[in-house]
Amino acid sequence: MTKIFFFFLLIIFSYCTRGNPSELPTFGDRLSGTISIEKERKLGQQFLRSLRAQAPILDDPILQDYLEHLIYRLAVHSELEDKRLDLVLIKNQNINAFAAPGGIIGLHHGLFLYGETEHELSAILSHELAHLSQRHFARRLDEGKKNSVIGLAGFLASIILAATASGDAAMAAITTTQGLAQSKALRYSRDREAEADRVGIETLALAGMDPKAMALMFERLQRSSRYIGLNKVPEFLRTHPVTKSRIADSYNQAMKYPDEKPFPRLNYQLMRNRVRAITTIDSSEELKRFEILAKSSVHEIEIAGKYGLVLVNTNENQNIEALSILRELIKKYPLNINFRIAEAEIYESLGELDRSQKVLAQALDTSPGNYPLTVKYAEILLAAGKPKLAIEQLQPLSSSRPSDLFIWYLLAESYGLARNIPALHEARAKFFSLKGNFEQAIKQLSYALPLITNDFQASARIRQAMKDIINLRNPR
Repeated sequence: MTKIFFFFLLIIFSYCTRGNPSELPTFGDRLSGTISIEKERKLGQQFLRSLRAQAPILDDPILQDYLEHLIYRLAVHSELEDKRLDLVLIKNQNINAFAAPGGIIGLHHGLFLYGETEHELSAILSHELAHLSQRHFARRLDEGKKNSVIGLAGFLASIILAATASGDAAMAAITTTQGLAQSKALRYSRDREAEADRVGIETLALAGMDPKAMALMFERLQRSSRYIGLNKVPEFLRTHPVTKSRIADSYNQAMKYPDEKPFPRLNYQLMRNRVRAITTIDSSEELKRFEILAKSSVHEIEIAGKYGLVLVNTNENQNIEALSILRELIKKYPLNINFRIAEAEIYESLGELDRSQKVLAQALDTSPGNYPLTVKYAEILLAAGKPKLAIEQLQPLSSSRPSDLFIWYLLAESYGLARNIPALHEARAKFFSLKGNFEQAIKQLSYALPLITNDFQASARIRQAMKDIINLRNPR
C-alpha cells in the first residue's frame, strides 16, 4: 500500500502545483484554475497505466464492446463536457466500480453477476459518470487543503489495491485514506455522493433507462451485506456508503420521471452469462445454473441460458452438444455476433479452422470492422498459421483503438510469427508503454533501430516514439 500511495501522491502534487501557460483556465470555470481538464486527463492516464500493470484486466472484446456502447450511450445524455473515456473491466468478482480523474471508469466483473438488469448496471455507470461530469476530483482539490491531496492519492491507490488484494487489505487502505481527512471533507464527500446520485438518475432517465434502478441497486447491495462480516462487504459500499435516507432520496427523485418498466434486455443477459462462463472455476455448477435458466418462461432469460450452455460445453470440449444448442439460437438470431463468434470457437475447438474462418468472414461481410468479430478472426488466422492476414485485420484496429492492450499483444504475436522483427519490437513497445513499463518500452524500440538503418521514415518514427515515452516517464 505504501509504495502505491506515495506514487500517486507524487503524481497528484506534481500535476496540481506545476503551471503550464498553454493550459489556460476555461473562462468562468474557477476549477480549471486549480487543475485543468487536460491536466486531469494526464493524471488519469498515469493512473490507468498503473492500473493495467497491477490489476487483473479481463481481456474480452465481446464484453468490452458491449460496455463501451453502453457507457457512451449514457455519456451522450450526461453532463460530461470532455467525453474522452477509458473503460476498464477488471477480473474480480467483488462488487465494485470507480471513476478516476480524466475520464477513467472501471468496474469489476462482479457487477454483472449482481446486477439483474441492464438498468441496474447502467445506474452504477451513470453514478460514476456523474462524479466525472461534476468534476468532484477538482472540487476536492479546490478546498485548498493538503489533506485533500493526500486523501486523493490514497483513494487512487486503494482502487488498485481493491482490484488486486484481499478485502481486508483494501479496507485498511480505504480506512487509512479516510482517517487522513477532516470531518468537513467527509461531509463534502457525502454531499458529492448525493449529487452523483441526482445527476446519475437524470442521466438514466434521459437515456431511456429506469430511473428507479439506482435506488433498487443500492437497496439490494445494502441488503446483501447486512449479515456478512466486514471483510465481505462489497467494495462499492465501502467507497459509496449507502443509508436508508440515501435510498429514499433516490426513490423520491426517480418519481419525477416517467415510469420505465425494466425488462431483461437480451444482450445484457447474454453478457451476464458470458461473464459467468468465462470466469467460473466450477463448470459443473454453472452448467446446472444455465440448464435452469434455459427452461425459463422469459424468452430473453431462456436464450441467454442456452448461450451459457454453449460456452461452458465448448470450454469442456463438449463441442457436439454445444453446436446442437447453438444451431437453434442461430436459427432464431442469424445475425447475432455473439452466436457467430461462439460458432467459430466451436469449429476452432474441433480443429476445423477453415470452417471457423469462413463463419467469421461471412459475419464480417455483414458487420465490417466490428471489433470483437475482427479480433476473433485475427486469432483464428494466427491459429491457422496466417499471421500476415491477421496483421491486415489488426492494423486498422490499432489505429482506431490505440490504447487497446489486447490489440497490441495480438499484433506483436502476429509480427513475430510473420518474422517482421522491427514491427514486433514496435508493437511490444506500445504494449509496455500502455502498462507504464517505460524502461522496457524504450528497450524494445532500441532493439528495433539497428534493424532499420536503411529506412529513414521508420527510423524517424521510432526515434520520435522513444522521445514520447521518455516524456511520459519524465513529465515536465
